[in-house]
Amino acid sequence: MGTYILVANGHTQGETFTFTLHAFNAAGTVAGAAAAWHTAVGLLWNGVATPADSIKQLVPTTCGIDQSSATELDPLTGKNLGKAITAETLVGTGVGEALPAQCTITVSLRTALFNKSGRGRFSLPPFIVSEMTAGRLGATARGQVNTAAQKMIQSLNGAGYTVCIYHRSTRTHDNVTTVDVGDVYDTQRRRRNKLVEARVSLSV
Repeated sequence: MGTYILVANGHTQGETFTFTLHAFNAAGTVAGAAAAWHTAVGLLWNGVATPADSIKQLVPTTCGIDQSSATELDPLTGKNLGKAITAETLVGTGVGEALPAQCTITVSLRTALFNKSGRGRFSLPPFIVSEMTAGRLGATARGQVNTAAQKMIQSLNGAGYTVCIYHRSTRTHDNVTTVDVGDVYDTQRRRRNKLVEARVSLSV
């Protein structure tokens, strides 16, 4: 009952990635949150009218989501009460070389609060290079990402797990009202922690 952390874990070319949302349902259960999240992540990935509302065609075949999970937070302390894990087999269908593991498109979340505390975001897995136009995400792909993110959040909301921005200091939340996607790639530095560099040295 209350607030849940929803996490998706995946793999990409020698690295791993995660992205996270929060949701609220006063009458919810951790099992119910996990089931709703499993459905929503599948919708983000596969859509209903692919490719207009999916991201799988933007993601290389070397990348995919392997697991989703829901963790319930204690409403008084904010600490974890319980967790439910679901195995996933969502693999990209995009043909071509992947962008570096740390290069990502970010989905921004907005609430009715017009300040920093009313905003959030989550970062998607790396896309294929061919979706880049002049160093930016192409307009068609950006529309696909935006629609896919919208459908994912609407799926969670429809299941009773309302996507929100959770405030750890006060253990309160504000509901997300809009999503937006920019065309500039962001950097997730921790997504290249597992990559070991191969170096070549020359004497000078």
